[in-house]
Amino acid sequence: MPDESQQGAQQLDASYPAPPDYFALFTDENIARLQSTNQDALPDHGSAGPWLDPVLKYLMPPPPPPASASYSNFGRMWHVTDRLPTLAEQKIPQLYPDGPINRIAELVRLNHSVVFEFLDLVDVLIKDPSLFAARTERIRDIFVNIHHLINEYRGHQAKESLKRMLRQQIESKRTASANVLQKCEALEQTIARLKLDAAAMQANLTPPDHSLPPPLPNDDATTTAKGTSSLAAVPSSPGSHAHVADSGLNAIIESIQGILPA
Repeated sequence: MPDESQQGAQQLDASYPAPPDYFALFTDENIARLQSTNQDALPDHGSAGPWLDPVLKYLMPPPPPPASASYSNFGRMWHVTDRLPTLAEQKIPQLYPDGPINRIAELVRLNHSVVFEFLDLVDVLIKDPSLFAARTERIRDIFVNIHHLINEYRGHQAKESLKRMLRQQIESKRTASANVLQKCEALEQTIARLKLDAAAMQANLTPPDHSLPPPLPNDDATTTAKGTSSLAAVPSSPGSHAHVADSGLNAIIESIQGILPA
């Protein structure tokens, strides 16, 4: 059974630390033992008495997260509920009135106050440097109030950022769809042109009609030879057919590659 010292000795500095040692306790037998135990008699997690089997302590479900509480992280207190803490909770004096206010006007006023306080600080440092602490504290309070007013816009900023991101995604998908439709149209035109070329080649390769009457017997041999040579030149050669087919296939491949993303 693992103890607390073994748990603390895990390799936390590794990129992928090993799972906790008590994961081996989650067996079917131990789960059945926990289910057979009186659930009403089980204490809260983390406060198991000595009468409870130490193995079952690791199998008990964790308590639900608190609805309203705070926790410490890097020396600062954070609330479980995601909300902006008030200046009073941070023990900072509020330098602007409560209720509905013009935040832009208040930010401008606080910005002017920072300039005046800084000039006052310079004057104090010249006359009596021992009194600088109160002036710097005042300047710090002003900056905290400015940041607090700005942070109240974070919710609105998040909504507007989400809207802009969704608009960019919609525009990108519309552009991609238009590109696909354009390439499909070009591909259909290429296929239609190939069909016409195939029909033309098929017409050139049609065998002669033998129902025509034979040539007259008094035809000159030279005329017959010329006619034979001209008839032999009518059909297209297999090489030209292959060239036309290859060019059509290359056009289809280029159209398909244009559709695919780079």
